[in-house]
Amino acid sequence: MSFLKVEQPQSFKDHAYNEIKKGIIEHKVESGSMLFERSLSESLGISRTPLKLALQQLELEGWIQSIPRKGIVVQTINRQDVDEIFQLRKANEVLAIELLIPLLNDETIEKIEKMDNQLSDIQKDPIKFMYADSAFHLFLAELSQNHRLYQLIQNLTDHVNWYGFFALKAGKTLDEVAYEHRLIIEGLRARNLHQTTDAVLNHLDITHRTIITNLTEWE
Repeated sequence: MSFLKVEQPQSFKDHAYNEIKKGIIEHKVESGSMLFERSLSESLGISRTPLKLALQQLELEGWIQSIPRKGIVVQTINRQDVDEIFQLRKANEVLAIELLIPLLNDETIEKIEKMDNQLSDIQKDPIKFMYADSAFHLFLAELSQNHRLYQLIQNLTDHVNWYGFFALKAGKTLDEVAYEHRLIIEGLRARNLHQTTDAVLNHLDITHRTIITNLTEWE
């Protein structure tokens, strides 16, 4: 495996944390694989001390596990984890819509549509497409003006993207996501709470089912 060596003014620990987590999310570092401090240190271009701090943070967040007399193992994805994350995601995103609807104006709707239109520019890059879809949902949460809610949804996003790999493997297309987003935007444009929340839940349910189906196939 290979990681970017640190080249920018951020702490070595943060660089290691971000690079390793990104590798896991994008399945460049596979679930269940072993990580070795020496090779990580060499690949990242940092010493063991900041690396150990990064690994401790990754373990606290559930990305890796240190197993005595064995080493560091990347966590595996299981159905219960996926179900729990999507339960939380649905509850939080519905709340974001409830807070957002009364704040909407034509300018905000235009910003949301512009954000969604950016998806069409990255159709051929599945990884960028996955991140852009998450950014769309985070943008709605940000517009709700509840900073703690935004932070909660942001914390879920990394795991959603990790699981989203299986939706990509299923061949979920831009057209499908674009249609689901269009239904959400139509609800927002109408300032209709039930229409919008139904569209959000339908979008999340479809993604959830796609991930579970393909997770089962990979197990």
